Amino acid sequence: MSMLSEYERKIHPDQLQLGHFVIRMSIPWRDTPFPLEGVRVVDRQILAWMREHCQWVVVDLERSPGARGLERYGLTDAAPSKSARSPKLDVIRQTKIDPETLQAASAQYEALDQQVRDLVASMRESEVLDTGAAREVVSEVAASLESNLAALVWLTRIKDKDRYTAQHCINVAVLAIGLAHALDWERADVEMAGMAGLLHDLGKTLLDPEILNKPGRLTPEEFEHVKAHTVLGFEMIREDDNVPLAVADSILSHHERPDGHGYPGGKSEPEIKPLARLIAVVDAYDAITSNRVYDPARSHHAALGILWKERGKQFDGHMVEAFIRLMGWVSPGTLVRLSDGEIAVVLESKSERGLRPLVRRVQAQADHHVLGEIVDLATLEPDAIQPMLRIAEVLPDGAGGIDTRDLLASFG
Repeated sequence: MSMLSEYERKIHPDQLQLGHFVIRMSIPWRDTPFPLEGVRVVDRQILAWMREHCQWVVVDLERSPGARGLERYGLTDAAPSKSARSPKLDVIRQTKIDPETLQAASAQYEALDQQVRDLVASMRESEVLDTGAAREVVSEVAASLESNLAALVWLTRIKDKDRYTAQHCINVAVLAIGLAHALDWERADVEMAGMAGLLHDLGKTLLDPEILNKPGRLTPEEFEHVKAHTVLGFEMIREDDNVPLAVADSILSHHERPDGHGYPGGKSEPEIKPLARLIAVVDAYDAITSNRVYDPARSHHAALGILWKERGKQFDGHMVEAFIRLMGWVSPGTLVRLSDGEIAVVLESKSERGLRPLVRRVQAQADHHVLGEIVDLATLEPDAIQPMLRIAEVLPDGAGGIDTRDLLASFG
């Protein structure tokens, strides 16, 4: 039996009551007559079926009467600003990137990358996941967030178009861990956020690659095929004892929307759990800032603008607010064009700097780019000859042919 989250309880079927929401049973879910996402015990017929067929069931307390709801995550209407008040939302701006933290973050990123490679291989070969090792890596990343998060966020700027799904899963895992930590979630929930990010899109590996990589607009039938990745991933994960059921639910529900127009279930806002709401936001951010076959990468600013515009419709408004504060006006690794026309990369953006972060110029060499002079925009003063040096434009990752790997390799 897998580890249960704080809002899940394993009970004997005799303890079931009308109104309980059941999310796992002692028998494979595919052998039941109930929908994938679970079933509410709404009548005595369902109650009798479970008592006859099951040795135990797992109840979702959040969707059962008298249980604690979203309050523990600061996402209720009664306390809409708790998430925005968490002091940990400044963790990226208060974390310094140096050779030591970058080296540690690089080792963790590579470990996540290897886990994704292993998971994809196992899915394609046997359609069975071995997530135990992945969970250990996620736990290690969560344990070092206070010192390594800024460097990890910079590493999420690594973008390879031909490895989009794998890198996207890694990046969403990092950003999900960071946001859950910043929201002051409990350690077990932070780790679940990382697992949810790492696994959320692996169902895409079972789709038709020609449809998945189609550069043009999808037909309605093709779009329905792509949408199936949530169900495919969920079906694989829900029977894995190493993965909490809350993670499986987030895989199924990360494309549900507060306005009820999401998929696969068209859930209403109260039905979407906090973890799925979190994954939806960081998933969209990384996708928008990446080059995809049908959409070029957009800048950090553009991505935050889209999230803000869609709050309350496509995304949970409080999650969007918290994520924007976490990432800041510019986050580590963001490419910018300075007012003198040169490109630089942001190294540090502490709150007290306002709109004048610490940056490092990017220099072009024969076939790659390297980091050059460090410029502290907050300490510069204009004079009669030289106007104030400032950020003129926030650029998308990869602008000007700049490879994040080259910049990381020249850091020192």
